[in-house]
Parts: sequence; structure tokens; C-alpha cells
Amino acid sequence: MELGHSHGKRRHTNVGYSRTITASTDSQLNSLAEKKQSIKYCHYSYLTLSNRTAYFDVSCNPITIKAEDDMEMLSDLIGTVGELFTSNFEKGTYICAQCNNELFSSNDKWKGPCVWPSFRKGIDQSLLLPDVFNYNDYKCRVSEVYCKNCALFIGHRFEDGKSKGDVHEDAQWRY
Repeated sequence: MELGHSHGKRRHTNVGYSRTITASTDSQLNSLAEKKQSIKYCHYSYLTLSNRTAYFDVSCNPITIKAEDDMEMLSDLIGTVGELFTSNFEKGTYICAQCNNELFSSNDKWKGPCVWPSFRKGIDQSLLLPDVFNYNDYKCRVSEVYCKNCALFIGHRFEDGKSKGDVHEDAQWRY
């Protein structure tokens, strides 16, 4: 099983920051999302489940709003991949789509509120980056999640698991 939304190995300390609107780091400036529309859309047209290079080339660290929006669009272009993972409860390990690093165990998976699968925790908690202040209209703590091995943007961690329907005794976070 694969998940993933990679460049840049820069890590942050666990302090909060506001969402990144304008690219400023090398990782952000090198993101395919920052290229001219004609260039990036040409790359995007080659995206398939077996060739996700364009998707990986959008990822940056920390993720910019533009890169996050493009990654969501590319996920939609691939199809219902998230929905396939949401409805699959086979035992196993979810791995990074880029480097095959183990990210989540099916034992920690639950039916969350969106089209992407939800997990209570990651296999390795060091994949987390700092809290993101003012992330959309969320009232709970939100953190960005990256693959520890290749720094691919995986998504977010929300401290609203219980309120979003996780009934497990360890419910707190939603990845």
C-alpha cells in the first residue's frame, strides 16, 4: 500500500509557524508548483499511478499553499486512489509512494471524515513537523507530516480524532 503526496531534507524544530504562502526556501523554490503554468502542466500531463514523478516534484518542505493545492489537484487527476485506500482494511503497512519507507500500520487505521484514510499514529513519530498555525478554519492543533526518509509531503495530522468519529481508546490524533 502506498500513500504520499519530494525534495528537500530540511527539518524543523517542533515549534509552530504560519502556513507558507510565498516560496522562499530552496525546496519551495524548486517545487514544480512554482514553475510557469505551461511548464508544470506539461509535466502534470504525464502523471499516472505508475509514474508519479510530477507529484513528487511538487512536494516541498515546508509545504506552500500553492504546492499543497497542486498536489490535491494531481491526486484528483489520478482518480479515486484515496477512496481505494479508505475502503481497504486489509492487514499491512502503508508505505511512502516515493521511497517505500514504512509510514502507517493498518492496525492504527480508522474510517475518518475524508476521502483519504485516517490513522491514529504513524509508525515513526519523527515524521512530524511543527504545528501549523491558522490552518484553514481548523480549531484543533494541525501539523504537517513528511516521510522521514525522503521528505515527501504526506499530509497533515489533526488533533480531532475523537470529534471526527474515532471511537478507539487511544483516539486523539488523525493523520
